Amino acid sequence: MPPKKRSSRRGGKQSDDESLDDSLEEETEQAMEVENASTEEDIEGNRPTEDLGKSVSDAKSPENPPVEDKIDNSEPDQENQEPTDPENTEDEPPAKKSKIAEEALKKIEAEKQRKEKEKQDAEEKSKIDRKKELDKFWKTVKDDPTDFTGWTQLLQFVDGKNELEAGREAFNAFLNRYPYCYGYWKKFADFEKRNGTPERVLEVFDQGTAAIPLSADLWIHYMNHCKTARKDEAAFIRSQYERAMSECGREWRSDKLWDHYVKWEMEGKNYPEVYQLYQRIVRNPTQALSRNFEAFKGFLKEHNPKDLMDTVDFLELRKDVIIGMKSDSPKDDDAKGNKDTDAAPGEDTETEMKSAEETQSIREKIMFNAKKSYKEAEERVNLRLKYEDGIKRPYFHVKPLERGQLKNWNEYLEFMKKEMEKEGGDITEVEILYERSLIACALYEEFWMNYISWWESRDGNNTEKIRNIYRRACTNHLPTKVDVHAGWAAFEEIQGDFDAASKILENLETSHPELISLLLKRTNLERRRGNDEKVGELYEAAMKAASNKSTASDLAIKYARYLRLHQMNTVKASQVINTAMESDPANPKLYLQQVDLLLNTMPIDVQEVVAVLEKAMKQEMPEKQKFLFSQRKVEFLEDFGSDIAALQTARTKHIEATNAFKETVAKEKSNEPDKTNSVDDGKENKNGNSNGSAASYPPVTNSSSYTAQQTQAYNNYGSRYANYPQNYGQYYGGGGGGGGGGGGSGY
Repeated sequence: MPPKKRSSRRGGKQSDDESLDDSLEEETEQAMEVENASTEEDIEGNRPTEDLGKSVSDAKSPENPPVEDKIDNSEPDQENQEPTDPENTEDEPPAKKSKIAEEALKKIEAEKQRKEKEKQDAEEKSKIDRKKELDKFWKTVKDDPTDFTGWTQLLQFVDGKNELEAGREAFNAFLNRYPYCYGYWKKFADFEKRNGTPERVLEVFDQGTAAIPLSADLWIHYMNHCKTARKDEAAFIRSQYERAMSECGREWRSDKLWDHYVKWEMEGKNYPEVYQLYQRIVRNPTQALSRNFEAFKGFLKEHNPKDLMDTVDFLELRKDVIIGMKSDSPKDDDAKGNKDTDAAPGEDTETEMKSAEETQSIREKIMFNAKKSYKEAEERVNLRLKYEDGIKRPYFHVKPLERGQLKNWNEYLEFMKKEMEKEGGDITEVEILYERSLIACALYEEFWMNYISWWESRDGNNTEKIRNIYRRACTNHLPTKVDVHAGWAAFEEIQGDFDAASKILENLETSHPELISLLLKRTNLERRRGNDEKVGELYEAAMKAASNKSTASDLAIKYARYLRLHQMNTVKASQVINTAMESDPANPKLYLQQVDLLLNTMPIDVQEVVAVLEKAMKQEMPEKQKFLFSQRKVEFLEDFGSDIAALQTARTKHIEATNAFKETVAKEKSNEPDKTNSVDDGKENKNGNSNGSAASYPPVTNSSSYTAQQTQAYNNYGSRYANYPQNYGQYYGGGGGGGGGGGGSGY
C-alpha cells in the first residue's frame, strides 16, 4: 500500500496543537500500514508448502496459461509497490510493529484527554471567578441591605451573565425589598424570557402587577408580551387588558394604558369595542381627560354610529333623534312626511337610515351625552389639579422626599377624604390615592400607619385588608421600623392569633437586639396569653444578654415583680434579686426591691429588712443614697422594731450619715459655684450607675431617677400597704422609695 500523500498547508502560522495532532496522525497511519503489511507476510509465511506448489501448478495449467514474465524496470507498478524500510519493516517482528501502533493510539487518546481537561479547567476557573465576583456584589448588599446602588450593581452583573439560578436569586431578593421598582420587574421578566420558560415569564409578570398594580408602564410591558406570545388569542388579550384596567385604569397617569388598549382594538378594526372604551374613558378623571375627549370626537366623525353601537341601543337613540327632529320641523313638512316619520323605528329604508342629516343628529346626540359625563369628570379633575401639580416624584426612590412633597401628599389625602365623604363621593378614589402615596412615600412609616387608621375607621370587616397592609409594610418596605411592627403584633393579638403576634416581635428583635422595650412587649404578650413558662424564659434570657449591669438589674426587678404579683412566688422573686445584687451590688434599686418583697411577706421579718438596709449602706454608693437608706432604717424600726436600743443606735448612725451627706453637698457647691442643686443633676456615680436611674434603659418607666424629689417620695412610702398599721403609711410610699421597689404598678 503506497504511503498516504499529505497536502502542504498554506496560510497563517500553524498552532502547536495542530502540528502535534498531524504528526501523531501520520505516525499512527504509518504504524497501521506497517502492521497491515506484517500481517499479510504472516499469512503468506504460514501457508502450507503443498498449497503453494499447487497454486504454482494451477497457474501453469492449460486453463490458466502463464503470462510472460516481461518486466519493465523503468516503469515500476505504482499500485503494488509497497514502501520498504530495510531497517524498520523487513527486520522488525510483527509484534513490535503492533506495539508501535498501540503507543500511537495511546498518545492520541492522552492528547484528547489533556485538551478536554484543559477545557474543563478553564471552565471551572471561569466559574470560580464569576462566583467570586458575584459573592463580592452579594456581600455589599448583605452588609447593608439599604445600599440601593449595591443592589443595582448586583442585578446588572447577573443580568449580563444570564445565569438562571443566580439571576433569579438576585432579582427575587431585590424585589422582595423594593417591590415598587417597576423597571426591575420588567428587567426580571426579560431575563426570564432569555433564560427561563414561558410559564415562568408569566409568573414574574403576575408577581410584579400584584406588587405594584398602579404601574401603567408595567402593565403595558405585560400586554406587549401577551400580544407577542399569544397574538392569535384575541379573547385572552382582551381579558388581560380588562384586568389591567380594573387594577390601574383609574390611576391619574393611566391615559397611556387606555391609549394602548384603544390602539390594539383599532388595529383589529374592532370599532364597537373602541366606541365602548371611549365611553368609559371620558368618565374617568385622569391627567389627559380633555385630550381623550377630543380623540373620541375625532373617532366618532370617522365612523357611522350604526356600526359602533349595539342594535338595540342604536334604535333607541335613533328613535329619540327622530322625535327631536320631528318636533323641530314645520307642521306642513310634518304632515307631508307623516307617513315616513310615523313608521316604526328600524322599518325605514336603507337610504333614509343613512341620511347625512340623521347620522349627524345621532352623532350630536352621542356627543351631547358624552359631554355631560366629560364635564362631571372635568370638575373632579379641576378639584385635584392643584395637588397633582404639586407631585414632582410619583414613582418610588430610596432618596428622601422633600418636606414640601410630604406635606402635599398629606394635604391631598385629607382633602380627598373630606370630598369623598360628601354625598355622591366615591370612597374608592381615596383608596387609590393612598396606594399612590405609598409608592412615592414607601419608606415613610407615617403614611402606612395613616392608611391603616383610615381602613380601621371604615365600616365593615376590613381585617384582611388591614393585615395585607401591615404585611406589605413590615415584610417589604419597613422591615426594621418598630412602631408599625408593634401595631401589627397588637392587631394580630386582637384577632386572637398570639403565635403570629409573637413571631412578629421576635423577628423585629433580630434587627434591634438592644431594644429592651421590644423584649418587654413580647414578654407581656406571653403573660397575657398565660404562658408563664415562656415569660420566665424570656426574662432570664434577657438578663443574661443585657449589655450592662444596670439594664440587667432593671430586668431583674421587673421579673421579681412578675413572680410575686402574678405567680405569688416570693421565694423565687427574692432569689432573682439576690442574684442581681451579686452582679450589681451598688445598685440602690435592687435593695429597695428586696425590702419591698420582705414587707409583702407575712409575717414581716424585721431583722431581715434591717439587714438588707445595712447591707445597702455598706456599698460603694453616693453619700446621698446612704443617707436615704439610713433614714428608711430609722423609720422602719420606729414602726416595726421591738428593740429600743437598736432604734437608738440607728438614730445615732443616721446623724452621722446626715452630716456626711451635708458635707458632700457643701463641697460640691463650693466646687461648682455657678451651679445649683448639683447633687440632683442625675450624674452617674463612680460605679457607672446614675443615682437610681437607668439612662440606657428608658422603657422601664417604673424605675425613676433618684433626685432631690426623693425626700418627698419617701414621706409617702407605704400608701399601697393598706393592710399595715395606720401609722405605717405616714412613712413608707407605695413605690418602695420611688426607685422601682414598688410592687407591680407596671402590670
